[in-house]
Amino acid sequence: MAGVAYEQGLRDWLAKVEALGELRRVSGAHWDKEMGSIVDLLFRQKAEKAPALLFDDIPGYPAGHRCLYGILNSPGRLALTMGMPTSGYRNHMEFVKAYREKTKTMTLIEPEYVDSGPVMENIHEGEDVDIFKFPIPVHHELDGGRFIGTGDCVITKDPEEGWINSGTYRMMAVDKNTAISYISPGRHSRMQRDKYLSQGKPAPMVVVLGPDPLLWALSGVGVPHGVSEFAYAGGLRGEPMRVLKGPLTGLPIPAEAEIVLEGEVSPTEKLTEGRFGEWSGYYASTPHVPEPVFKVKAVYHRNNPILNCAASAKPPHEHLFQRVVLKSSLIWDALEKADISDVQGVWNHEAGSGLCWIVVSIKQRYFGHSRMAAYVAAHARAGAYINRFTIVVDEDIDPSNLNEVIWAMSMRCNPEQDIEIVKKGWSSKLDPLNFGTTYYNSRAIIDACKPYEHLEDFPVVVETGKEYSRVIMEKWKDLFI
Repeated sequence: MAGVAYEQGLRDWLAKVEALGELRRVSGAHWDKEMGSIVDLLFRQKAEKAPALLFDDIPGYPAGHRCLYGILNSPGRLALTMGMPTSGYRNHMEFVKAYREKTKTMTLIEPEYVDSGPVMENIHEGEDVDIFKFPIPVHHELDGGRFIGTGDCVITKDPEEGWINSGTYRMMAVDKNTAISYISPGRHSRMQRDKYLSQGKPAPMVVVLGPDPLLWALSGVGVPHGVSEFAYAGGLRGEPMRVLKGPLTGLPIPAEAEIVLEGEVSPTEKLTEGRFGEWSGYYASTPHVPEPVFKVKAVYHRNNPILNCAASAKPPHEHLFQRVVLKSSLIWDALEKADISDVQGVWNHEAGSGLCWIVVSIKQRYFGHSRMAAYVAAHARAGAYINRFTIVVDEDIDPSNLNEVIWAMSMRCNPEQDIEIVKKGWSSKLDPLNFGTTYYNSRAIIDACKPYEHLEDFPVVVETGKEYSRVIMEKWKDLFI
């Protein structure tokens, strides 16, 4: 299997992205709301056609201390990261299928421990630690503070089972060596962290703030329980991720990372965190419950470090595309593992923030097939978190095309018979409809397939047939270029 077409770390990836014409350098934007607002407005206007934005000459900070936004929010940039061709996909479903084919043929490769790496060009420990040496943004106008961790990889280890997890969670900077990392209940890192805290022990933690884009992509969507994102990334690369053994925690530190914080989460000290503009498009996460404090004991960084950022907002925002593609792939995997046959496509729509609006396309083979697909997609771990709507459509519907999906819902779904409500789903305080401390939600199952008993006598669709379409498009090809 060919590895990705860039060297490990962020630097060579940026050079390749710039060669693709998908990087824009911005000079002089302020860390206090200005960078985040530029990103919000640009990606809302251009969505996945917007370039990645590299901010430099940030007021109050040395030139070369940079912030990077929107790194994976295009098919070309995500394909580069995954070691796939950067063009030639006719639609989103072709992209998802190509990514799934790559994951099916890979073998997990554990990381390789090395003695040194560029991340150790600068080392600050003890009293020398000051996380505000980096241009930490205020990402949104109403944020409750400066969030150093948004496009990050939070690395933890299960104290009982021994496996390493890397997840993406927000982290608010409090003072020079203190931050607060909010991790939703049910997330792998939350479960690992809480095993330490429940015993009154500090939880070791490493936070990578300028990660390899591949590791970050996987950290943002998760991989199956017990599988390390490092091993999964190595499998996709076709070579092991190079890591150092953390001097204080023993946790793996990517050798080519830009910025790394090493420390521990306190079992006793808590502070109020937030608020923060989240992926739902709301300043959610109420009530403001105190969260465990992360004490930073060491900071490592490269010369001219790059802080990777992810400014969540009302969709479309600047890190939705990679979530949609990878989540769609994981939900499709879950359907196949549950023995749901003849899945034709899955898309976890951007308009639903890449979590709340799942569409599955199937070729119906038996009575109840569509309902089985809906229930599995809505409750398999990859699709369960704060899901609101799961729609199943027939094989002639492109699940990534909302016009087709809404047409199927309008013409093939009888609401009285084909919509069901399921209660007590997996939710979070990030859900804007959650006003308490019990994190449940309800979700709708929508069967927008033709009734199985009427597949043969359902009215015929009004459209030009495939064969005649080819004739017309060839004869009148100048019109269709």
